[in-house]
Amino acid sequence: MTLGDSGQVVSFIRICERGGLSVFNMLVGCPREREQAARSEIQYFIGDLLGDSNLEIFSTHISGLLTCMTSLDPFKVVYGLREFALENPYQFRFAIRFTPIERCVKSNIDMIKDAARDLLVKIPENESFRVTVRRRHTNLENMEVVIAVASQIPRRVDLDSPDSTIWVEILDEWTGLSVLHEDSDILSIMTMRDDQY
Repeated sequence: MTLGDSGQVVSFIRICERGGLSVFNMLVGCPREREQAARSEIQYFIGDLLGDSNLEIFSTHISGLLTCMTSLDPFKVVYGLREFALENPYQFRFAIRFTPIERCVKSNIDMIKDAARDLLVKIPENESFRVTVRRRHTNLENMEVVIAVASQIPRRVDLDSPDSTIWVEILDEWTGLSVLHEDSDILSIMTMRDDQY
């Protein structure tokens, strides 16, 4: 299965500068201390199965977390992996959670607000949203980030059944943001298995 030209990075993705966690537009979760095994699975699933010959996979100093730079649309990568996982859920032993990232900035409140404002175009005026923040190795407070991001989005807030979620991943000095639908745009293999059995 090929999702697109592996040499083309989708234009709406703004990636991190080199350094720190390096460039990335996908986060992949795995069991702690199994990063090397997860790396091999990611290479197979995205590099071989989906045909991304330019895939780059990076280690982080956060146990159980890898970052990737795929030349494919990361949302389409999640879609393709979900299709495969529905038929083969136990092929995913170590790479077990895939989150697409659209904006990546320094972990600075003003820069996070700017990135959130850039993503506003993805939320129609008549739709609702919520902000979900996941923090690792940071002094930024959860509510501080939620309020900062929400202040840039002149849309209705719905904490229970939002049309879209602004997903914020803070990883030490870098923060990734996406506007997504949590149930379909994030692939959690463990949740999928629970739903099936």
